[in-house]
Amino acid sequence: MKLSIHSSIDLDGLGTDGAYITWLDVRAGDAHGDHAAARVALLHVGELADAHGDLWPILHRSPLAGLADVYFAHGWYKDDYADGAGIDLLYIESIEVDDLWQQRNLDFAIVGRLASTFGSGCQLVVMRFRNAHEASRWSRLGFSVSTEGRLSGFMHMKLAYRHAQVVDVLGSGNFEVLASDTPIPRAQPN
Repeated sequence: MKLSIHSSIDLDGLGTDGAYITWLDVRAGDAHGDHAAARVALLHVGELADAHGDLWPILHRSPLAGLADVYFAHGWYKDDYADGAGIDLLYIESIEVDDLWQQRNLDFAIVGRLASTFGSGCQLVVMRFRNAHEASRWSRLGFSVSTEGRLSGFMHMKLAYRHAQVVDVLGSGNFEVLASDTPIPRAQPN
């Protein structure tokens, strides 16, 4: 299974709001076709803070407006979220998995791989949750609820810490969530 990532980046982006958010369209598939799609944003927090001093005016005009009050204050991350891994923020806007792949943790594998690659310069991975069950499910990967006391809201994973690993041990397309300190078993060739 591979991720295919597409982005459209304006070459003349300096000074525009689009220079601070890079949108990625992600597909996960194999030789049989695509099995999942995700829409992801890289919020370039450092660039935005350097250029404007405050993130709120730019975020307020963007699809990421809801992040401003939860994660930022005085032009930077709130203390609860500033743990030193990186400066950007990886936002998972949506993940859609084909019905046949729903129970295989493909969504965990996609987010885990994006966090370890595109998220390597990020402080946080952030996504919305719609209910307590969804928040609990994603906590297996290392996400914590950011908007406590709400039935829905935002959750985050701090990238300064090691989190669960998502692996396809047998190469069957069934992904398992393993604790970060668990050695990854590998299937033996026949």
